Amino acid sequence: MGMQNYRPEEIKVSVKDNELIVQGEHRHKDKNRSERSYFFKSTLLPPGTQAEQLQSHVTNDGQLKIEAPFIEQKENQKSINGPNKESQK
Repeated sequence: MGMQNYRPEEIKVSVKDNELIVQGEHRHKDKNRSERSYFFKSTLLPPGTQAEQLQSHVTNDGQLKIEAPFIEQKENQKSINGPNKESQK
């Protein structure tokens, strides 16, 4: 995620109810003008994401990297049996 206009202290990364939330606010003020930019993005994390181990950092080229370990969840496979031959008689 491109964050070239934001300093690391202006970015907040959090997880609530398995939803990754990234928000930031940048303010710039000089004698002629005042500027404020804000963003908010959220996405659901896939099952198996170890959110408590989530780490984020801004790279030298201004990209926000967010990483968390992932443990693949095995889906319960259910067999769907066709009609019983006994019941077809």
